[in-house]
Amino acid sequence: MTQPTHGGNVYKAAYEQQIPVDRILDFSASINPLGPPAVMRHAIRSAIKQIVHYPDPDCRQLRQALAQRCGVDPSMILVGNGSTELIHLLPRALGIKSALIVGPTFEEYARALQDAGSTVRYVYARREERFRPPVTEVLRALSTKRPRFDAVFVCNPNNPTGQMITRSVMCEIAEVIERRQSWLIVDEAFIDYCQNQSVVSLLSAHPRIVMLRSLTKFYAMPGLRVGYLLGASKVVDQMKERQPPWSVNSLAQAVCCAVLRDRAYEIKSRVFMANERSRFMKELRSLPGVRVYSSVANFVLIELPDRSSAGLVADQLAAEGLLVRDCSTLPGLSARMIRVAVRTVKENRRLTGALGAYVANAAP
Repeated sequence: MTQPTHGGNVYKAAYEQQIPVDRILDFSASINPLGPPAVMRHAIRSAIKQIVHYPDPDCRQLRQALAQRCGVDPSMILVGNGSTELIHLLPRALGIKSALIVGPTFEEYARALQDAGSTVRYVYARREERFRPPVTEVLRALSTKRPRFDAVFVCNPNNPTGQMITRSVMCEIAEVIERRQSWLIVDEAFIDYCQNQSVVSLLSAHPRIVMLRSLTKFYAMPGLRVGYLLGASKVVDQMKERQPPWSVNSLAQAVCCAVLRDRAYEIKSRVFMANERSRFMKELRSLPGVRVYSSVANFVLIELPDRSSAGLVADQLAAEGLLVRDCSTLPGLSARMIRVAVRTVKENRRLTGALGAYVANAAP
């Protein structure tokens, strides 16, 4: 399978443009624009002495901190080297032979499944419905005896559309999953901006839900690579057996324990995002021919004007040191779609200006 195109490769962009990495404005990766919490640096300095030892392979302190945050037992948590590592462990650990993916969405689910020899089928949200989650279609697919799906993969809020399935509707899907003895895999990598819709409260009543989360997007430290999985203790044990040893380094574990205590940073981040996302989307919608889809996350899906090319626009913006996510190759999206992260006011205005100049020049 072809390697999927993820955002966030500032090194490749800097090499191609022959400019330093710090001159790249990366809108292709959806990272908290406020930067890492101040406590991160202190946590790294304090943890330096630990690097003479191997990391705790069980991430005990971090799992305890996450358990307190999520309201679950630590035995229901597995920490990994980013949620991508955990996504790739899932198909073999759970014996998933066939899966239904709710798209358009993150390509790594399909890659992990196909690498494990699983068959994949999609149910797509529709552009003409502004990518409203296709809940009816999912339930219809689950109601048939053939084909049978061992698992359903849902990104919530969805990447790259920014749409959300409510907790009550997710509960309805989970009940159908339980009856079929399948698995519901819910990726909540971007849930930090809309926590009231998390399905974590459903875990006790629905043991066939498995949740994925990221710790490094919201806290702006993706270079540390930390994600975690929530599920029944038996599921966690099955996953742990397949995980490489010492998957999460000591500094990453210490930093995550520290940032989870910084509630002021969380509040500030959510308030900023709610305000700036609204302002940014309004500004983008003022560009002629540009369609902007609503989002509850820290990124926005954009459809460029007729006769535009997402790939061409992405290349032109990259030449100005602005990286955006080209979504033209993502199944279920068109050749005119890009995804952009919500960054600072100044940075967002720079992107809007550059995109506006392209739109003006491309107009017939």
